[in-house]
Amino acid sequence: MNTSLLRSSLALSAAALLAPAMAQTTAASAAAPVTAAEPAAAPAADFEPGQRGRVDIGAGFSSLTGGNSNWNDEFVRGHVGLKPGTVLNWELSSQHHFDQRGTVGALSLTQTLSPWWYMSVGASSGSADFQNKYRGDIAIYRKWTESQQWVTGLALMKSASRDGIHRDTGITASLAYYSANDWVGEGGVVYNKSNPGSVEGYRGFAALTMGREKQHYFTARIDHGKEGYLPTGAIANGAGDQVGFQSTELSLQWRQWLGKDWGYLVGGQFYRNPYYNRKGLSAAVFFDF
Repeated sequence: MNTSLLRSSLALSAAALLAPAMAQTTAASAAAPVTAAEPAAAPAADFEPGQRGRVDIGAGFSSLTGGNSNWNDEFVRGHVGLKPGTVLNWELSSQHHFDQRGTVGALSLTQTLSPWWYMSVGASSGSADFQNKYRGDIAIYRKWTESQQWVTGLALMKSASRDGIHRDTGITASLAYYSANDWVGEGGVVYNKSNPGSVEGYRGFAALTMGREKQHYFTARIDHGKEGYLPTGAIANGAGDQVGFQSTELSLQWRQWLGKDWGYLVGGQFYRNPYYNRKGLSAAVFFDF
């Protein structure tokens, strides 16, 4: 069994569920403020021989309650293997949220350090008030057992919103299992501190990816816990002090190959906090190269 290929292909598929993971995390702990502090299904720095990368081109739409305007997103994202053991992830997204339009870009690099260790570093920046002025991520991963099917991760995130007021620091501990039967399970805990006010919160998350490269992948992810602040521009109609509240998000995605090097993906998202709900759909075409 080639566990490195399994780890690589399933990890990148699961990470796409959050995409634009790093890019879409908004200022002041937005829709899912700390879930992007960790990559989904700990990404590996391996890539399939003869295939260097992938590009997704797509769009999304979300309807919001509580008097908030609907969201519209257009994105292009992908990853490329620069050399064995080194993978570059990138994204550019145009987002219309809370009656503002902004553009956000993100880059991250995943690097194999040894047969047992690998790490990732990333940065992103957005132009709108609801996006981060900057965000930085660094994570380290360790493979365990002779088969290397267990992977633990520890990640650190720091961000500052473009409103010049809100800042976040997050720490994530994760555990992933890469089955020989074409599935990956992951769970973890995120600690986040939001300022001003040193608002502390914890979130738990779990993700499951099933499928096989060049056929299809199904990914489901749920997280629940405490957020610090609503995103800039969000409307909250008299439900508490809008600081330190509970929220839940569920995401589903299906990636289907229609040919050897191309296909489509569709996804759905549901998010809930005390002030508004959000339901979203996204779709994209992708190309392998």
